[in-house]
Amino acid sequence: MPKLLHSIAVPETLVGADGLFTFDLAVNPLSVVLINLRPLNDTGTLSNYQNYLRICQAINRASILYLGQNVLSMRGEDIAAMNWLRHGICPWEANSDNVNDERRCVVLPLFLGKQPYDLVSCFPATKRGELVLELDLDIADTGYDGLRLSIDTKEILGISPKEYEKKTTVTQTMAVGTNDVDLQPRNKCRGVLLFGTTGFGGAAPAPTWGRVRCLVDNTEQAYAAIDWETLIMEPALWGRVPTFIEHKHTLNAAGAGVEETTSVFDIDDNWTNYAFLDFDPTRDDTFSLDLSSATRFQIRNEAEAADAARAMQIEVIKV
Repeated sequence: MPKLLHSIAVPETLVGADGLFTFDLAVNPLSVVLINLRPLNDTGTLSNYQNYLRICQAINRASILYLGQNVLSMRGEDIAAMNWLRHGICPWEANSDNVNDERRCVVLPLFLGKQPYDLVSCFPATKRGELVLELDLDIADTGYDGLRLSIDTKEILGISPKEYEKKTTVTQTMAVGTNDVDLQPRNKCRGVLLFGTTGFGGAAPAPTWGRVRCLVDNTEQAYAAIDWETLIMEPALWGRVPTFIEHKHTLNAAGAGVEETTSVFDIDDNWTNYAFLDFDPTRDDTFSLDLSSATRFQIRNEAEAADAARAMQIEVIKV
């Protein structure tokens, strides 16, 4: 009979300096790793307050490696976006207050399978030291300092999973016009998260990702063409509403005019820099891309801004 085991893999500790840190992970089948970022607010200047996504930027890179090979390699903010747009996990933290020198806890889950607690889709049992977590950390930036860290794991005992998910990042600087971003063929692909430095905004929007196409061996698959501003609304088709976008309150300033005040719960004001190409919207692999016999897999972008972009692919690895 399967048994769930939640453990504290790394007790809370002060991170003394920027750098790369390595931690051993659990040896039993592993479903989720929880990274708990515990910074102090550095908000003597109140406008320096940072929301959930920006605190996640304290992780320059998170990598889960098995015998030295990447199982997951993404920036902290990209993981947060993947959690929301693919897994439907809302940002969550303890004490999101903006008071200077108050301690917060921003929790960032890392999924190794299709969903948490999945008996079929999670990372299989390993030996001690084979599966490790590497974190490249920035301990202080605008709005926070005094970073403390802890790591929890969710293992599932008594199972033999049949697959896990691999999530890796390709970075590319776009030129205005046609750009091809080459991703990995070979395995089944359930989706690709896209990030663009420039989102859709302003009187004449010109986003990093313009019109997007998906090609397998030079043949259009799944997305023959979709514009960025359409793609960013697709979570609405899955019933995910943008509960955590920035919101403001207005007040009558003694009759002198209208002023704006921004709530500290503006969890994210940058979701429009992200969109998700979902090849598994039914979550049963009905539409997942089988790339086992493909020689080339690419995302074609008609870029409208010349700046940096990232693509994070979800591959299914059979055990």
